[in-house]
Amino acid sequence: MRYQRGYIYRAFGGFHVRYYVTEIVDGIPKRVQRSRRLCDDNLKMKAVRRKCDEFMATINAQMPEQPQQPDLTISAFWEHTYWPFVQENLKPSTQWGYKQLWNQHLKNHFNAMTLREYRTSTGSAFLTGLAKTLGRRTVQNIRSLSSGIFSHAVNTGLIESNPWHDVKVLGKTKAPGKLKHYTLEEIENLISALVDRVDCQLIMALSYFLGLRKGEIQALQWGDIDEEWLHVRRAVGRGEVGTTKTEKGVRTLPLIAPVKIPLLLWKEQRKKDAVWVFQNERGRSLSMDFVAAKIIRPALEKNKVEWKGFHAGRRGTGTILRKLTGNSTAGRDVLGHEDEATTKEHYEGQLPEEALKGLKKLEQAAMKSLKE
Repeated sequence: MRYQRGYIYRAFGGFHVRYYVTEIVDGIPKRVQRSRRLCDDNLKMKAVRRKCDEFMATINAQMPEQPQQPDLTISAFWEHTYWPFVQENLKPSTQWGYKQLWNQHLKNHFNAMTLREYRTSTGSAFLTGLAKTLGRRTVQNIRSLSSGIFSHAVNTGLIESNPWHDVKVLGKTKAPGKLKHYTLEEIENLISALVDRVDCQLIMALSYFLGLRKGEIQALQWGDIDEEWLHVRRAVGRGEVGTTKTEKGVRTLPLIAPVKIPLLLWKEQRKKDAVWVFQNERGRSLSMDFVAAKIIRPALEKNKVEWKGFHAGRRGTGTILRKLTGNSTAGRDVLGHEDEATTKEHYEGQLPEEALKGLKKLEQAAMKSLKE
């Protein structure tokens, strides 16, 4: 291979170097011309030449019998490699979140940059700018996706290291907003406001008193319920029925009175051939977002009761169970979290004793409140 110094030129607000490499094209080694951005165009030519020499040293060190893989743009890698991988391996809800982050934040940032030219400092500057306007969780999600993209590129042999490994926000981040949750009194007021819709009363009781996720409620089938127990076996994400969010999400919960009462009333009204506990006219599971928009929220507005969302029910479950039991173990296991390795052994159809005690205490508190 001939020694190259590289041809430096200015374009798009920076200095670039043009050089040649040998790549595999249609299965045949071929010498092709490539270019790489070296720096912004505010540096003096001496500094630019030094950067060029450092980069070209890596090109000149390549062996002719080991052609270099093409340096893809990050956008091309996302479109043709990483996004298909996400679609094939991750849940619909995760796919939706990644697509949203890519379109809103990463697509314009990565623009025409290539995998090999991206630097840790570029990522840190990017995140630092975002942290001034976005919440901490959103910034962390953007960092996680970006790192995942480059990690996949490392594992497919396109780059040697992940530049996002050491990326961080250089400064303060916005504290996350306070998450809303329902208190026992609030959930009772909410359920009372839905007095004309026992199905909606049951939905909110499942959300608060058993801590079910929205997708888990939508995926419930009558076969998942017996006289004393409710078995969480699946979940709906972005309209598709699939597995629960985590392995611990597969769990068996006791039908305590605040849930059992509306459940029995709703069971009397169901169609005999219904498969789903909440079923639309076409025989499919009923969208919880549709129920919230068309039934629950209008009823609450009429009765001047605040709607905080389905997840506020789960947060309320965790909050009150911690208050009743003095620890977070019951809430963690009832909600189906996998925060600690020791809890994994409990997910398969068995409810840990601490969680069962917590739900029984919640049942007692709820029934006492109703009598007062």
